[in-house]
Amino acid sequence: MFPLGSLLERGMAWITDTLTKIRPISFVRKFQVILTAITLIIVTWMLAIPFFGQDKINLSQDGPYSEGKNALDKVVSTKDIVYEDEEKTRAKRLKAFQSAPNFFDRDYRVLTDVIRPAIQEDMEKYREPKPTGEVKTSAELLAAVPRWKNRSKEELELLLKTPGKSRVRDLVQQYSNLVFSNFCILRDQPADYSAIRSAEARIRNSGASGNKEQISSVEGTLVIPRMYLYRDSATVEILNRLAAEKLQATDPQLLSVIQKLALTYVYSNPACTYNAEETKNQKQAVMDRTEPVSSRINAGETIVKAGEIITPDIYKKLLIVNRYATRANIASIISILLIQSIFVIIVYAFLKKYNPKRLNDVSSNVIVFTLIWSLVLWTYLASKAFFSFENSYDSVFYFALVIPTGMVCLILSMIYDEQLSIAIGFFLSFFVFAASRYNPTSFILAFVMTVVAATYGRKMRKRIDFIKAGFYMALVQMLISSSGYLFDSRNYWVAVPSGSHLRDLWESNIFRLYLLCLVNGFVCSTLTQLLLPIYEYVFNIPTRFKLMELADTGHPLLQDLLTKAPSTYTHTFLVAAMSERAAQNLELDWLLTRVGVYFHDIGKIPNAGFFVENQHLIPKKENIDKNNPAKAAKIVIDHVLDGIEMAKKARLPREVIDFIPEHHGTSTMAFFYHKALAELSPSQKKKLKKADFQYPGPKPQRKETAIVMIADSLEAASRSLEEVTPESLDALITKIVNGKLAENQLDECGLTLGDLEVVKSSFKEVLLSSLHSRPKYPKPEDTKALEEKNKNILGKQAPKSH
Repeated sequence: MFPLGSLLERGMAWITDTLTKIRPISFVRKFQVILTAITLIIVTWMLAIPFFGQDKINLSQDGPYSEGKNALDKVVSTKDIVYEDEEKTRAKRLKAFQSAPNFFDRDYRVLTDVIRPAIQEDMEKYREPKPTGEVKTSAELLAAVPRWKNRSKEELELLLKTPGKSRVRDLVQQYSNLVFSNFCILRDQPADYSAIRSAEARIRNSGASGNKEQISSVEGTLVIPRMYLYRDSATVEILNRLAAEKLQATDPQLLSVIQKLALTYVYSNPACTYNAEETKNQKQAVMDRTEPVSSRINAGETIVKAGEIITPDIYKKLLIVNRYATRANIASIISILLIQSIFVIIVYAFLKKYNPKRLNDVSSNVIVFTLIWSLVLWTYLASKAFFSFENSYDSVFYFALVIPTGMVCLILSMIYDEQLSIAIGFFLSFFVFAASRYNPTSFILAFVMTVVAATYGRKMRKRIDFIKAGFYMALVQMLISSSGYLFDSRNYWVAVPSGSHLRDLWESNIFRLYLLCLVNGFVCSTLTQLLLPIYEYVFNIPTRFKLMELADTGHPLLQDLLTKAPSTYTHTFLVAAMSERAAQNLELDWLLTRVGVYFHDIGKIPNAGFFVENQHLIPKKENIDKNNPAKAAKIVIDHVLDGIEMAKKARLPREVIDFIPEHHGTSTMAFFYHKALAELSPSQKKKLKKADFQYPGPKPQRKETAIVMIADSLEAASRSLEEVTPESLDALITKIVNGKLAENQLDECGLTLGDLEVVKSSFKEVLLSSLHSRPKYPKPEDTKALEEKNKNILGKQAPKSH
């Protein structure tokens, strides 16, 4: 029996191999479609739950919940129900109907063509003296001006005694104009006059100056039947106030007479008429435009208690609950599904444009979708607690603060890149927004956390960076939550101060809000620390921390390489230096490049002495026999296949293993192929296939492996240089690069001509510093001979003693 640890290791290895196995792209695309469909169904179902109601209640006349009976059980609404309240809607529309303006027509020609000439005519008679030159009596004045018949003797005598009769005429004319233009004088009182007085009046003025029809608005109290000019105390008060304000420099007794005279003409010639048809049409239009009144039954609201009498109001609410019971709002569900589909298309288009090769394998899709599903499940469970009936968390906090969106984006950014992390975070932000009952601050929180986590995740190098990430995410959430509080006009402090600043701070909304921001930020970073190693192990992911472990030269495979193929080991580290510098200058994944180079030639370990760089160290007959070019080529090719198998047994990440075959691509082993063409017999040449002298490939699929391909060939070729100069290196590098281009080895990696120039300069820089010529050190015996010679010379030059 196998030990438990060995069984576990074998099982995990099988899971990893299954998940990371390279499959046709068509299979991966179908797998993506299935996972996407499952995700859309899950998310739609979770977001649609609030639209589902409860079982129907028996509200029939003989049922247990009919009006007037005692309720058998407590009835509680299980969801938020917003419905049109018909009674309130009717009341609102009736109010709108009543308060809508009434329409009137006023003809200014009555003022200009009737009232003014009448005043002018009567004033001329008033001013006309008697032929004898004596003062008229009140009877004579009344006979001359019959329209003044309702004026008393005292009023007429006051007019006759008043000097400046022209001014009297002007005052009467002015006051009649004021009354005419400020009031809408009707001949008779309309049937619904009380409603007219309580609403605004719109007056269409015709016959005014310029012959343009004008609409004026006045208060309903200024629309009066002509009888109100004398009988209605409120109207009389307004008239007196108007006279006092506009005719201030007039004797009060005379002013009273002038008012009565002017009103005589206005009373006799009412110029306003009530337009009942237009009023009805306009009021109906206003009523029709009135929005229905919505009432709300909150989730958790008790409609009726057990044993409580079902009143008409309660019965109406039960009818509403029944109307929405066991019914999903199909339109809302379709809306959610359509919006999600649009977001999925946006994410797909974004990734297609900026990272087309991402998610082209099963393991990456499993990682991404399991993270999405984990967050969706967390969000669903959190919403149950956050929006429960017993608490009021949503009045203090924002829903996004209990969702670890930053964790998902941190993990995706560390495993992949910012683009994928932001794209997935964008989709999750909408989900959080919908789950937060469409709170805009929650959406902003989720999306900004996505950007912060995605951006900072790629910069994390040390364990302390996890703490920094938690702090940065918490700080950003504090700032956005504060702006949300300002926008929502929420109360930062306690409602009723206790007198103790410390206690008030502890119980204040802002303290609890910021505390949750800190908790969310550090929960995200802590969960990332916990989950990242699990994903690394199960999916064999080359995260930055995994690559740092593999970059340790104490790795068993690297130690074997040092012991069994030391020159290959030396070659490896020079290639690593060249490739890493080029990757850094091109802003590529230099750490992955370094680790990939460390393991790119581990396949040489089993037959180390066969390869030219190790022959002088491990001279064995079987290693030196190269008289059979085909056999020799097979051994060289096998080092690629052996390396892949050794890397898989060591559970190296697939991205690292890719450097083993791709650094040779499908290039031809020119030395052995040329030897075969030159030395084999004609019968042997007939069986000769060029494919037998080519590496199995594939060609480099990414810039990093293409750089290593060039660096590997260049390092080997540089050893043949007699003199290392910038010119000789330029020529050699150009020759190597042109050779790879001629064989079409760089067609699929994405390197541009500009990138190749950066690669060339990077290689040249490293090689010049590594292969520089050193001075020839003298032999010890030559140095000793020079010492003896120097002593003899000094001895001959010494002065003789006397």
